[in-house]
Amino acid sequence: MNNLDKLIQENRLQFDDTEPPDGHFERFSEKLGTWERMPSAPSRFGFLKVAAVIIVIITGSVMVFDLATRSIRDRFTASESGFGMTAEMTEAVQYYDARAMSQIKEVDKLANDQAEAGRINKEAMKEIEALDENTRDLQKSLAENPNCERLQAAVIQNQQMKEGIMNTIVSNLKKQ
Repeated sequence: MNNLDKLIQENRLQFDDTEPPDGHFERFSEKLGTWERMPSAPSRFGFLKVAAVIIVIITGSVMVFDLATRSIRDRFTASESGFGMTAEMTEAVQYYDARAMSQIKEVDKLANDQAEAGRINKEAMKEIEALDENTRDLQKSLAENPNCERLQAAVIQNQQMKEGIMNTIVSNLKKQ
């Protein structure tokens, strides 16, 4: 028990027998009425509530968007598989494509200036486009003969060459 509680307990009789002065309740309710009308400053807790609601809405939106686009991605993957490629091959092609594209971003970081990065990326994209054209031709051949392991290996090797070109460019830039 702290000192104030102790003081109140010891002097309880003195507090109980004294009535408030006349007009006390009117003055109190008048002050209470003016206090309720005063605008309150926004609290941090209120801002945190709003932020939490916004985060929940954004998270929900991302989840709905992901679910909505999953069927589109699945159909796209299925259409690529129509070239006689297995799911594993499709995944490997996508993997090497992603690796090559990430290396293009690395070129932008390593290049001395934007002009040099643009020139290097333009040359790299010519090579990549040629390899992509070869891959499309191989995929057409694979659609005609889906069980040909040599064609399957050639598609994968083509994708590996695409990544290899980009790795070579990045390593040369790192040496400069």
